[in-house]
Amino acid sequence: MLRILLIEDEPEKRRLIAQTALEVPGIDLEAIHYVDNVKAAKRELKAAYYDLVILDINLPERPDLQARTGAGLDILKFIKHNDSAISPGYVVGMTAYDDGAASAEQDFSSPLWKLVRFSFSHPTWQEPLRQALAYLVEKHKPPYVNDGRTFHVDLAVFAALDEELDSVLALDANWRQVPVAHDHAQYFRGEFKKENSTLTVVAGTAPKMGMPSAAVAASKLISTFRPRIIAVVGICAGVRGKVDLGDILIADPCFDWGGGKWVNEKENNELCFQPAAYQWRLDENLRSGVRAVAAVPGLLDGIRRMYEFNKPPASPKVVVEAMASGASVLQANQLMTDVRDQHKNLVGIEMESYAVFTAAEYAAEPRPLCISMKSVCDFGDETKSDSSHHYAAHTSARFLFEFATRYLLPQYDGNR
Repeated sequence: MLRILLIEDEPEKRRLIAQTALEVPGIDLEAIHYVDNVKAAKRELKAAYYDLVILDINLPERPDLQARTGAGLDILKFIKHNDSAISPGYVVGMTAYDDGAASAEQDFSSPLWKLVRFSFSHPTWQEPLRQALAYLVEKHKPPYVNDGRTFHVDLAVFAALDEELDSVLALDANWRQVPVAHDHAQYFRGEFKKENSTLTVVAGTAPKMGMPSAAVAASKLISTFRPRIIAVVGICAGVRGKVDLGDILIADPCFDWGGGKWVNEKENNELCFQPAAYQWRLDENLRSGVRAVAAVPGLLDGIRRMYEFNKPPASPKVVVEAMASGASVLQANQLMTDVRDQHKNLVGIEMESYAVFTAAEYAAEPRPLCISMKSVCDFGDETKSDSSHHYAAHTSARFLFEFATRYLLPQYDGNR
């Protein structure tokens, strides 16, 4: 999302500037951040990257002081000379006063910084501002600028199969495809909305099943869109007796069941696998959020009732426990037993989550948190079939939506 910082202390002038900005297609209220004094502006410019700063020249130094001629120019000096400042893409200075314009003329000599004379009675300033914003909207496309601190979307959703992605795209989010220069992968962008709040979401899938493809696709998703959270959704095999078809499994911990080494035992001259199940753990705040959402009365039964086709007789459960990822599809009871022996609390096995956790952990700053929420479609044994794939993909995607709108959205709304 385009980020604009409007630094203005006069309410009516601020209203007119914001009104003009919102007339430009692609600019919405969430894009505009407001401050009214020099101290607050510096704090914002240390915290996040802004594509455009609209700067009043005459500003108060602090909220308790009167405006001073040229005080806004201190912000320009801060951007130029302070290493803690995150330099914005463009700066437009705006003043209604002759003394402010005179003091700012030299500071706005840069070709990337423009000084505009504001007037309440003559709206000639509006068209240059509209043109600048229209240019920025056109230019603001992923991959986004990375300053090491700023997240550009709230939630990225990773799916390994088209069937899984289809269930995500069936969620009410006004999805549209987002082209990324020089990248042939398909990405979709949308918004999860609740009342007057919005969670920005992007979704993508891997070109093939398995951890190598998942690691590459997740890394591209992270570096292109810089999400706060990356969520893995879709289907998995469950451990029979512990979970049922359609149950939503939240990985904590998540490990690679193929990690370890093979050795030749001298006693009987047989190959033996020694597992090394290095684990990724779920962030504790996300864990608490999952439990809170899962406990909402009637929510899981509602997810089941929304599914229009054949479905299990019982509502799904949310199970937060150990899950294993591996390079192979399992369809043999003995192999399921071998993997189960690696963790006494294992509830599910799949092929991507460990890779996505790894991509998130080793991403460049700012790093996203990772959560895997996959639903049981079979039990990885000789009875394995595809009959429950669609239902499991549905329960996974729908729980993600409920988790995002009930827990993530209140966490992030107003904190962008």
